[in-house]
Amino acid sequence: MSKSSKLCCKTSCPRSNIFCSLIDKVFKRPSLQSLHQWGYHCYEPRVYRTLAKILRYIDLEGFDLLLSDYIAFVEKSRCRSELNFNLEFTEICVNTILYWVFARKGNPDFVELLLKKTKDYVQDRSFNLALIWRGLECKSRKSRNTWINRTFTPVYCPSPLSGITPLLYVAQTRQSNILKILLQYGILERENNPVNIVLTILLYPSRVRIMVDHELVDIEEDAKTCLVLCSRVLSTISIREIEMQLSLGRRPIISNWLDYIPSTRYKDPCELLHLCRITIRAQLLTNNMLPNGIFSLLIPVRLQNYLNLES
Repeated sequence: MSKSSKLCCKTSCPRSNIFCSLIDKVFKRPSLQSLHQWGYHCYEPRVYRTLAKILRYIDLEGFDLLLSDYIAFVEKSRCRSELNFNLEFTEICVNTILYWVFARKGNPDFVELLLKKTKDYVQDRSFNLALIWRGLECKSRKSRNTWINRTFTPVYCPSPLSGITPLLYVAQTRQSNILKILLQYGILERENNPVNIVLTILLYPSRVRIMVDHELVDIEEDAKTCLVLCSRVLSTISIREIEMQLSLGRRPIISNWLDYIPSTRYKDPCELLHLCRITIRAQLLTNNMLPNGIFSLLIPVRLQNYLNLES
């Protein structure tokens, strides 16, 4: 192991940390001891295989510990001489975690835990701690800040999933139980063009079927639920854009899709109650207080549930 890599392991975190141990394994290979000579593609398969073995059988408690180890590893890392390696290594780890949580496990409890553990790091400028959100990007002084949503890519497999955001993947697979959690945390409000999520739910080919408790989920029913959930977040949904796609020959997964979008999202005036929900959620989102901040408001439980997209 090179002197700089030993320094990295010593100063970053304890040996019991999963990610420090993973670096040890990477460096044990003689061919990888000179990081300046080899690129990330030389050690990425080893990192992926090791994390995949852990994530394949991990339970919720173990996943909590894994996320804590990752946060500790990133926060305590002080290795400046191998900065590029640290950035590459954390990116591979994040990619693998997101892939297994969203594309392989599809478990709402894992998704909610991931959001809970990382939502306080949304403002992190290094983008390494906010696993789902990369953070804010300011296009120019005149334009407003926009959120950059992190994407993930299945390792070894260039495919339609390549470079996809967790929200878009969930929309493609119509996982309504996971979509609800993402929306409660304000993921859709952070989208630059949220109507694309609605279009994906309605029009994306239903090639992927998700297994839940060994039974095939009815994708059409899930798609209906997803449309209803999006309607609870958005003030307007462009029916014109949907109809334009239909005129090009695309087929909706729901034949009577318009029945699941309230007329107040595209034709009639929007309800005052819904506009109040949007305004309050936007303020909470600005202060990074979704969804927990809802339940600290001194309002009836019924209104709290309404703000939390339960109805």
